[in-house]
Amino acid sequence: MPEDASMLKEFVLEIPEQIGLPVAARRKPQAQSGEWPEGTRIVSADSHILESDLWIDRFPEHLKDQAPRMLFKDGGWDLSINGKSMTMEKQAADLCNTLECYPGFTDVDARIADLDIEGVEKELIFPQRLFGLIIFGEIANKEHVFGAYNEHIAEVCAKAPGRLYSVMVPSYWAPEKAEESVARCVELGARCLMVPIKPGNYESDGATIHYNDPRMDPLWAAIEASGLPVAFHIGESLPNDAPGKAGISGLMQFQGFRLNWGQLVFGGVFDRFPGLKAIFVEAGLSWIPGMLHDADLVYNSFAATVTPKLAHAPSWYWRNHCYATFMTDPAGLEMLHRIGPETALWSSDYPHQESTFGYTRSAIDAVFKATTVENAQMILGKTALKLFQMED
Repeated sequence: MPEDASMLKEFVLEIPEQIGLPVAARRKPQAQSGEWPEGTRIVSADSHILESDLWIDRFPEHLKDQAPRMLFKDGGWDLSINGKSMTMEKQAADLCNTLECYPGFTDVDARIADLDIEGVEKELIFPQRLFGLIIFGEIANKEHVFGAYNEHIAEVCAKAPGRLYSVMVPSYWAPEKAEESVARCVELGARCLMVPIKPGNYESDGATIHYNDPRMDPLWAAIEASGLPVAFHIGESLPNDAPGKAGISGLMQFQGFRLNWGQLVFGGVFDRFPGLKAIFVEAGLSWIPGMLHDADLVYNSFAATVTPKLAHAPSWYWRNHCYATFMTDPAGLEMLHRIGPETALWSSDYPHQESTFGYTRSAIDAVFKATTVENAQMILGKTALKLFQMED
């Protein structure tokens, strides 16, 4: 929060309650002050739960010394592999003080109590520190690292049936094993599958993974057959030590997913797998209209050189295959006619710093103010209920 109170008047943020908020660990859920239109259901399409020390007991005996460890020490949660910490001591303490030691991040009962106050019926649960493993380079023992996480998050969500739904990671590093991997995720109760923005290398030969490479088709085929959507989520970049690092890192991560979307569209993935659905998580909505215009411009202007030839204009694939989540995005909501209200998914991002936690009801009210009741109810929950098969 800026030290100069006069600066608060300069922000372009349009929800008064989100300006000058305390850190997430010191916020209180926002109580009800009015009624939403009849038939409204609120679903967060992106929320997070902090991992525990989940790997050591699930790793094979001969690999236990290589298992990631998640231990609380020196005032914060430390994630390490082979004794090498993935979190600087000060950073771990800062994360604890700002959000990771908030009860609802690890305690399901405390979490549900917050959701009830803020009016959130259901949440789709993404990882927290798992992104850290991706940031720090190639992950050894991916089958066990992600397999253990998938089992763990299934157990956590089972503590609140009908309220918490899991996102799991299939074998993106070994697409030839995708059918079995995706089947296991489905067996565990996944409602969405996640792959990294920057997937690294293939397990078998160390070649760089490109999502538009037909070599990845077994993965897309398995995901399409499962009926689950595939998600890309921000959070794989680490700020450097130069001035402004935190602001720059956040700004760059919110800029959108042009690379990943372009790979799926221009690589012909959606043409080959017409039932595939993709979700682009936590970058908001406002990046989409410009990207769609640019994609059509490129395809039209370079018609002789852009291959493969597509069955539709590039922008067509957005409204027929894609979705994006946002917390607050007044600019994006003004451009719903270009994005498609049926492709927008509201989320609270509970309980992150940039989350709506503490002003969730005001953030929901802002969606109703920005569009029709029908559109708002789709965005706030009805689309998510269907997409993530949450009507169980």
